[in-house]
Amino acid sequence: MASPRVIIGMMMHETNTFSTVKTALKDFPPQYGEELIHTYKGTRSGIGGFIDVLERHGAEIIPTIGAGATPAGPFANKDYQSIVNTIIKVVTDTKDINGVLLALHGAMIAEDVPDAEGTLLKKIRESLGPKIPIIITLDLHGLISKLIVDNCDAIFGYDTNPHIDMYERGVEAAETIIKTIRGEVTPVVAFKKLPMLPPTINQRTTEGPMIKLLEKARRYEKMKGVINVCIFPAFAYTDVERVGSAVVVVTDDDRELAQQISDELGEAMFNCREEFLKTLTPIDEAVNRAIMAPEGPIILADVADNPGGGAPGDGTEILRELIKRKAKNVGVACIKDPEAVAKAIEVGVSGQLDMRIGAKTDHNHGEPIRVKGIIRTVTDGRFVYKSGEVGVTADVGRTAVIDIDGIEVILTERSHAPNDPEIYRRNGIEPKDKKILLLKSRGHFRAAYEPFSKEVIEVDGPGLTTPNLKRFTYTKIPHPMWPFDKM
Repeated sequence: MASPRVIIGMMMHETNTFSTVKTALKDFPPQYGEELIHTYKGTRSGIGGFIDVLERHGAEIIPTIGAGATPAGPFANKDYQSIVNTIIKVVTDTKDINGVLLALHGAMIAEDVPDAEGTLLKKIRESLGPKIPIIITLDLHGLISKLIVDNCDAIFGYDTNPHIDMYERGVEAAETIIKTIRGEVTPVVAFKKLPMLPPTINQRTTEGPMIKLLEKARRYEKMKGVINVCIFPAFAYTDVERVGSAVVVVTDDDRELAQQISDELGEAMFNCREEFLKTLTPIDEAVNRAIMAPEGPIILADVADNPGGGAPGDGTEILRELIKRKAKNVGVACIKDPEAVAKAIEVGVSGQLDMRIGAKTDHNHGEPIRVKGIIRTVTDGRFVYKSGEVGVTADVGRTAVIDIDGIEVILTERSHAPNDPEIYRRNGIEPKDKKILLLKSRGHFRAAYEPFSKEVIEVDGPGLTTPNLKRFTYTKIPHPMWPFDKM
């Protein structure tokens, strides 16, 4: 058999429809063609997994586009169409395609396209016909739809949260497409959609209900003919019709078995829905506990202002309390404030900055806070991940650290969830040496920070990723839907 020709690409955005910040192509920015391979080869990313497997099997890799951005509001229609058109052009212009591998998110919304992934897949399927396999990876926060399932041959969702298995899922997807091309397997996919929309706070895979659900999934995967079983607790901050948790099962040419497992595991998931809820700690109590702790680092997780879920990452209320309590030896990552960064660069390292910072994106994350401090460092904001997508380069825009009497705040030009401690080290701060670390993150930080932290306190602050979903007004979701309706 000649070397298989496989198209690869990436389109990833977790869309928070309550965000006032619209997403555009410039926010990604994308990699086109061979640049995609150059950027991700050798990294612990999903695309990196695709590349490693395809090269090992001697496949010809045909790259399209790599587009991924920090979560925010809906994606601009013209820019979404630009991504779709780029992929479709490669699909239509390439002869003798044997398969398509895509790294998608699953909760991406364009302004007029509520199912961005499903719409893309449908266009690819219409172009290629029913016989060419299309296999995708998805974030476990993906919103599974019939449009997605009907237009691909297999789905591999992340099994970890924090997401540290993107590479492994990419490898599985790529191995499956090679086996499919060779005629060794015939993957079919089924799913069970559930009328539940749990907040993301307790969707971790190392505690809470996901542990027992994943254990059940692994037992099903040991059955003959079962290729993959995925659990999607989903993303709650999106007001579209396709919201809701789901279970997805891929089998080798046994759709009835796939549906049976989906239904059984889906019922188990729905029955434990109340276990996804969690109580948070009020700001004043959380800060007091951190200050009074005998040793650190104590992590204050600002779960409601998580850029990893579409919040701007410029909330001020926990910082305000830390300043009020005169906390010392504190590291804050991060406060997005391009105006403050520009001013800090103007005054220079060792210069004094006196201005209002933070809470400039919207009115959901507190009010700007007046600070006076010394600028300690200025950087270009680029660093390489050593946790999660190891080897991938992050770019948070220019940064500056302002020292407010023992509270060192990293100011950034772009929103950033500081899930990798390298954001601190890039800015001259060793996080292990801090008594208190304030992190704008919901839970992905735990993989890298928990090994050296003494305690994690999830703080009940204001913001667009608060676990209290009743603070939002949903107008498009179907009903009944837990936790909004009694079920």
